[in-house]
Amino acid sequence: NPVIWKPSEKTPLTSMAVQKIYEKVAAGFPEAPAGLCQLLIGDASVGEALTRHEAVPIISATGSTAMGRKVAPVVAARFGRTILELGGNNAMIVTDSAELDLALRAIVFSAVGTAGQRCTSLRRIIVHESVYDELLEQLKKVYGNLSVGSPLDDGVLVGPLIDEGAFTAMQAALARATDAGGSVSGGERILADEYPEGYYVRPAIVEMPDQTDVVRTETFAPILYAMKYTDFVDALAMQNDVPQGLSSCVFTTNVKEAETFLSAA
Repeated sequence: NPVIWKPSEKTPLTSMAVQKIYEKVAAGFPEAPAGLCQLLIGDASVGEALTRHEAVPIISATGSTAMGRKVAPVVAARFGRTILELGGNNAMIVTDSAELDLALRAIVFSAVGTAGQRCTSLRRIIVHESVYDELLEQLKKVYGNLSVGSPLDDGVLVGPLIDEGAFTAMQAALARATDAGGSVSGGERILADEYPEGYYVRPAIVEMPDQTDVVRTETFAPILYAMKYTDFVDALAMQNDVPQGLSSCVFTTNVKEAETFLSAA
């Protein structure tokens, strides 16, 4: 069966470029049948047509949990199969024994790369109370010096949000976090004069008193929520207490904690 893919309607040029790369590679393999990989570009109606069509035996869909709840029962009703990758609210637990320099580098790379716009972006850090202040002080210093700008420029680490809607959603999430008792560092729009149609922001760190509803909600933007914990078992419970899944990690030099994490994550 051929592979038929429909990308996000926000990325048509990228999708066509990827398809062209595939076609150039496939041309070097005469045994590859024509039409093995096909590209469809359109809005949600195109995805819905693929989902409902009896000739498409397997649907692999990447998106939100809300999208998954719509796709899965439709495909199941026709006895098709689904592969669903739905949302991410990825967490890192930083224990009192962690090597903070190593954790700091991992946090920054994971949380701000691609401006927080990938499903595996780090969105929550759950930090032992004894090292919380030290780590957050270092983290804010690094965030304050991040290079934000065009990803085509040398030395730039953080590019733009994909569109105005992403910026609006980010600002709404930060407002909700503030209303819930959070303290926000960063998050403001920058470079508007240089790029009036682009939405560049300072990545945000939000210190939360606990894991509120806004923390449990995935916002596709560079927002990192920081929370304290006292007992490791509580950190694990907080990590798992979100409706999304995908990835998680722990920074510790305590083997018992590492093994407990592996059994509970």
